[in-house]
Amino acid sequence: MDSMDIVDQIRKRSRVFYEYARIAFERGDYDLSIFMYEQSIQLRLKALLLRLLGFMPRGHNVRELLGILSKTLRELGREDLAGKVDKFVEMWRSGLRVLVEAYTAARYLPRTYERSDTAEIAKLVDSLLALLGEVEKGVFGEH
Repeated sequence: MDSMDIVDQIRKRSRVFYEYARIAFERGDYDLSIFMYEQSIQLRLKALLLRLLGFMPRGHNVRELLGILSKTLRELGREDLAGKVDKFVEMWRSGLRVLVEAYTAARYLPRTYERSDTAEIAKLVDSLLALLGEVEKGVFGEH
């Protein structure tokens, strides 16, 4: 299996997590919805980083993965795209904290999320997916 097959497989898993996050949201399962949104975006980031770097960084922290993406884009001479990633991180700082927390909270912490929390995370994820599509198109000329 070549790396593009792996990228496609990871992207597909990302889409499935996204779809289930939306279903969980509609059912009122907000804790699971946020967890699945986190998984979706983590996998989408890793798929893009695999394409850019030729390997998938270890770790799961979405903020760290965005930092790796920004650094990689700068190394590729794409300061414009790196700046957009940095601006996104700044604009969504608190929501990204919630996503990072959701990764652990879903497993170990007695944290619950409300509809409004989850709706905000859904907006963040939709915005980030659009940005990642823009980055991919900017670097590879496609989506």
